[in-house]
Amino acid sequence: MKVRIALRIVEWTSLPLLLFAGLMVISGYGLTSEAARNASLGLLTFSRSQTIHLSRLIKLGFVSLLLLHTYTGTEVLGEKLRVGGRKRLASVVEYGVIAFLIYVGWITLNGEFGG
Repeated sequence: MKVRIALRIVEWTSLPLLLFAGLMVISGYGLTSEAARNASLGLLTFSRSQTIHLSRLIKLGFVSLLLLHTYTGTEVLGEKLRVGGRKRLASVVEYGVIAFLIYVGWITLNGEFGG
């Protein structure tokens, strides 16, 4: 993948990823903390938190953006390392991240669609 395209993907996935992550964290607190629900001025109820936090669409959207953002960010980092003369480190980082992302994707798919 070209670095310029990878960088654009990282930039464009940053804000939606932040929003999904914030939504997951806030809804998680809405499930576990009465103080958080009270502080939300009625916007966050247990029922609403449960609907948001357990939504398959939100979880899959979050994980998809996470995988895409992390992969393309690793491509950008790998190129910076290569330009700096650290080709071996770039390869180790890239292969390590790819292995981790495959693992996260596998767990996610099994968690959502497995028996």
